[in-house]
Amino acid sequence: MADKRPDTGSSRTRLYKLAQWTWGLPQTLIGAGLFLAHRKDRHFDYHGAKVTLWDKPTGISLGRFIFVPSRNGRPDEFILDHEYGHTIQSLMLGPAYLLLVGAPSILWHRLPAFEHMRNHTGKSYYSVLFEKSANSLGAKATGRKRK
Repeated sequence: MADKRPDTGSSRTRLYKLAQWTWGLPQTLIGAGLFLAHRKDRHFDYHGAKVTLWDKPTGISLGRFIFVPSRNGRPDEFILDHEYGHTIQSLMLGPAYLLLVGAPSILWHRLPAFEHMRNHTGKSYYSVLFEKSANSLGAKATGRKRK
């Protein structure tokens, strides 16, 4: 994976972690629990976030913890950057993140009515504001360009 990982001891990285463990505490605590449940999976640091590669087909971001599908032992880069974008939203919204992004994102992904609507209208999962924003924020933060 060719990415630009900052030094984990950089001021920016330390500030990111501090903000996630304070301002983003509710989602970071949930993410830490999920991280512990998947402690035997492969993990790596990514721009201050702790990434877990798991065998599920989708990703999730909770504070500084990101969980992404593994494709042949490597992260799906699009999903990785998208989920990193959600960590930026967590920094922006703090404790309101779970209510304004987390819950709507899960509902938009999981509710059969929304899945049916997307299938019948051709609407992209990433077309709603909170998902589109995660794509933009992730691409900008990581420097990886997306089409």
